[in-house]
Amino acid sequence: MKREQHIYYILLILISAYGTLSGQTITITPKWTAQAQFAGYYVADKMGFYKEEGIDIQIVHTALSESSFSVLQSGKSQAAVMNLSFALTARAAGAPIVNIMQTSQENSLILVSRHPLKDISSLRHQEIAVWNHLSQDLLDRFAAHYELDGKWIRFNGGVNLFLTGAVDICLVGSYNEYIQLFECGLKTDSFYSLHFTDFGYDLPEDGLYVTQPFYESHPEMVQKLVRASIRGWQWANEHKEETLDILMQIIRENNIGTNRYHQRKMLEEVLRLQTNKSSDKRTFRLSPEGFKKATDILLDEQEKKKILYTDFVK
Repeated sequence: MKREQHIYYILLILISAYGTLSGQTITITPKWTAQAQFAGYYVADKMGFYKEEGIDIQIVHTALSESSFSVLQSGKSQAAVMNLSFALTARAAGAPIVNIMQTSQENSLILVSRHPLKDISSLRHQEIAVWNHLSQDLLDRFAAHYELDGKWIRFNGGVNLFLTGAVDICLVGSYNEYIQLFECGLKTDSFYSLHFTDFGYDLPEDGLYVTQPFYESHPEMVQKLVRASIRGWQWANEHKEETLDILMQIIRENNIGTNRYHQRKMLEEVLRLQTNKSSDKRTFRLSPEGFKKATDILLDEQEKKKILYTDFVK
């Protein structure tokens, strides 16, 4: 298996190094369907920030059966939104990817349960519903670090499994599914919750990634991409209603079942999660402290030596 992985990543390097771009076109792949989680990229596109930098952008969403990482691997996109934990474990497995911008600064993950969750030990010997797109490698590393021995129940998304009682413990995000629980009529006293930050798993999440060969071949283009994307997020923070207008148009074009109220709540929470606790600012950069916390939890000692901050963060 490891030999096959290495061959696969060598092919990825070749695709990234020698793949051609049409003019100055870059395809960005969000890690899910159209929603406020990716508002800054939509804004930068619609407001012409990318064009002002001299680059054309295509934003292509994934199918439910694939991940943004797999699209990046295939060479169909040049930049992808990924979770830091996923990106780090992929890099540890040999994937030549680098972080060029970090939007999330605070962890959004929450476990909701029908029974009290006092601490991490409450999860032992339990069945926990988790999203289908989470890699088994990541789940195994998480379980090993926290000495969990339960069973993962995979599902695509939403809160129906929890609402119907099919599962007792379910993973949700503070900017999406957690909001849905209240939209469905649940009260805070009708379930228990445990934030990942409560037991030290305060890892930043969404960031923008490219392959290392692409970064080395197109450093100026990457800088333009990052500058325009930051402008998009800053504009979204300052013009929330106008951002929602842009967002809802894209949502309708992609036939996504949601509404403006939910997307407003999501946008507010996503923007909150982007604020660095120490500086109270949006830095759009993965800090050395955030990187170290992630590697301490997810990587073994040998992997830590191979993945340096200066190599991973550009």
